[in-house]
Amino acid sequence: MKKQLIIVSILIIVAIIGILLARQIMKDLKYEPTISNNVVNKNVNSVNNNVANNTTNEINNDNTNSVENVVIDNPEPEKPKTDLEKAIDIVKEDWGEDEFVYYAEDGKTASGEYIICVRDKASTAALAWYTVNIEEGTFVKER
Repeated sequence: MKKQLIIVSILIIVAIIGILLARQIMKDLKYEPTISNNVVNKNVNSVNNNVANNTTNEINNDNTNSVENVVIDNPEPEKPKTDLEKAIDIVKEDWGEDEFVYYAEDGKTASGEYIICVRDKASTAALAWYTVNIEEGTFVKER
């Protein structure tokens, strides 16, 4: 009887350890899509680009005792786009509006064309590859 109790206790301990290990492995298998540092996110700076530096000049008119407000809009100058950003813009234009994908640079050809991959955010699976020629504004799409 004592021997059976020890065996059952060992089996329970092994089962608990197995469950804990399985949970840890499942947590490790849940992965988030990794986004390349080269991916363009146009929305990050959209607030900054839309906010203007406003200055108000008040002019007193002695004859009518009224105040005239003049607002001067000084938007921040746009930063020039890199070739990679231009290539991703070309791919986005062809792919269309899709919140379930992201765009990653997969390399460059010997002739300087960018290889842009459209990837699913949930699984990071490659949905399509584009070879983009920046100078001509053309691309070749492969699925």
